[in-house]
Amino acid sequence: MKHPKSKYTPAATYGLGESFYQRARYREAAEKYLEISTKYAQSAQAPEALLRLGQSLSALGAREQACASFTEIGAKYPGAAVRIRDAADRESKKFNADRRAGGG
Repeated sequence: MKHPKSKYTPAATYGLGESFYQRARYREAAEKYLEISTKYAQSAQAPEALLRLGQSLSALGAREQACASFTEIGAKYPGAAVRIRDAADRESKKFNADRRAGGG
């Protein structure tokens, strides 16, 4: 990236992650979302990146790490948008339902 300290870097990184996610390239997507949640944790994109990180990890079969990402949203970003917190709750409940049904 030419300007890694630009105020637009988190949004650009998120957009790149989204492009990978939409093309089912979950490993690359997860890398970009993780980059946002570590390097740009205070950015506006960070809560949603953490949600998408969990969704990417879930698609890769890394269920425990995905669940940890969903849980981290509430702990790390209590002021995150309701839609993001609700989506994380829905994703977490999927894991719990699968676990009760014997799926993991």
